[in-house]
Amino acid sequence: MTPTFDWDAYYEAMSGRPPRKNLIVALEHWGDRVPGRAIDLGAGDGLESRELASRGWRVTAIDGDAGLPDRLQGVEGVTAWRENFAQIAELPASDLVFSGFALPFCPHEHFDALWGAIRTCLRPGGLLAVEFFGVRDKWAGTPGMTFHTRNDVERMLWGLETLLLDEDEREGRSVDGPKHWHVFHVIARCPAE
Repeated sequence: MTPTFDWDAYYEAMSGRPPRKNLIVALEHWGDRVPGRAIDLGAGDGLESRELASRGWRVTAIDGDAGLPDRLQGVEGVTAWRENFAQIAELPASDLVFSGFALPFCPHEHFDALWGAIRTCLRPGGLLAVEFFGVRDKWAGTPGMTFHTRNDVERMLWGLETLLLDEDEREGRSVDGPKHWHVFHVIARCPAE
């Protein structure tokens, strides 16, 4: 079954949620170092961008949704950048790249270029906190999306220090009803120079 996404309905349904756990754990790994520049890739409702800004990070929030600039208007320390994943060739140098459940929505034919831009923009000592959908996810095979095996994920993390690689497979719910989830939660650090 091909999922259909009404992102406004999704944001409304998720209203009041806390920041994604993967981001909070990544910030714990950052520790007491001075906050730097962060990217919120697939910023959606802007919740994680706001959380980062409230902690002193300078955030570039990126999403293809036309409503993103309005959702983040007036949030100090956040710049909204409207861009579809397929169009991203380069990202600003960053100390933290966060993407919560968004990377799977990059079309397969553009994923390697996007991943290359992510890896290239990460500064030495910087953190990566992302999720990938696995090949046993209910939506696997959906056109316009990308799914990975554990070997794929391990290969993509080559050269980084893996702080978390949690493969989560379970029955649950999505905004459109029951769903079998197969997700890789990842936190990794770029080696210091």
